[in-house]
Amino acid sequence: MSRASLENLIVALCRKPTQKVLTWGFFGIFLMHWVIKFEQVKEHGNFQELAIPSDPETLRKYPPFGIQTMEEFPDHGPYKIPPILHQTWKDTQIPRKLMSWVKSWVTINPNWEYYLWTDQTARDLINERHPKFLPVFDSYSENIRRADSLRYVVLYEFGGVYADMDVECLKPLDPVLRKYSCFMPQEPYEHPVLDGNFEILVINAVMGCRAKHPFMKLIIEQLPFFSHMWNVLDSTGPYFVTQMFNRYSRTVKSLQSTHEDAVYLAPAEYFFPTVDPIKFFWFRVQCGKFYKLSYIQKRACVNFKAHGAKRKPLPFSFTDHHWVHTYLEFRLSLKGPIDVHEIVPTVKFYRAVNTNHSWSV
Repeated sequence: MSRASLENLIVALCRKPTQKVLTWGFFGIFLMHWVIKFEQVKEHGNFQELAIPSDPETLRKYPPFGIQTMEEFPDHGPYKIPPILHQTWKDTQIPRKLMSWVKSWVTINPNWEYYLWTDQTARDLINERHPKFLPVFDSYSENIRRADSLRYVVLYEFGGVYADMDVECLKPLDPVLRKYSCFMPQEPYEHPVLDGNFEILVINAVMGCRAKHPFMKLIIEQLPFFSHMWNVLDSTGPYFVTQMFNRYSRTVKSLQSTHEDAVYLAPAEYFFPTVDPIKFFWFRVQCGKFYKLSYIQKRACVNFKAHGAKRKPLPFSFTDHHWVHTYLEFRLSLKGPIDVHEIVPTVKFYRAVNTNHSWSV
């Protein structure tokens, strides 16, 4: 390049419009780099390149969380929890993305009854059975809070199993229903450990109880006192349920887990064997500060480096959560929804008539 050409280039680069274009260009490249990086981590959950020790001594010092084998379950006998599945949606039109997971429940548990709760039938039930709670229910700022509170009311009134629509059933749950009168799963162990540096976060995306169980009664009674909480997780979701579980457990600590008033805390491997992909990037950031982390957080990071964050359900997993986050997503499918009757022809709905009620197919 000649001296004149170089001088012209320097002059051009010094112009404000050029500098502005270059600045935005570099910013765009930088942003694109991190978007691609985020998607790669989200897709693969790769922690291999992080400076986390992985020698045998470290693996012994920081063992993985969880269980390796399944407990014994009865293969016959009476149900302690009725074989009923409850699911909720705003109406009878179900997004196609959720269709196969909804169908998995009725295919794998063919003798169960299936009840769908819509916005209207939910309000009818609460108005009829829990009228004092109705003002709180109506005052919730988000639909997810109403959906959360509804599931507790439904399980208290009728018993059965509640499952979010992005939860896939992998094997029959009858053994669980025969052994326990109430079960609450926990989120993947790494979720509370790396998010908040604590162990055990109870999740309400799958749960089962007999009707009139005192734990569900406690939850319903406490909902109004947490309705002011800013975050849905604290108001009606997992953090709220975890607090209620800890409170209830202290009052029944002498009971065996199979007692009719006990609540069984199920291992994450049973119902939530896979880590939420949306958390991969944040967990990777956390593990990048390995030497500043607590012991339990180091355990999580060592395990992620050794085995990756992206997992598959285990042979003894009853369900798998696909972490769709329907309350955050606005477009689930380019195709239109499908009526629930096409997925579950025997679906039942709650019909309230004054103070009486009935079920309709």
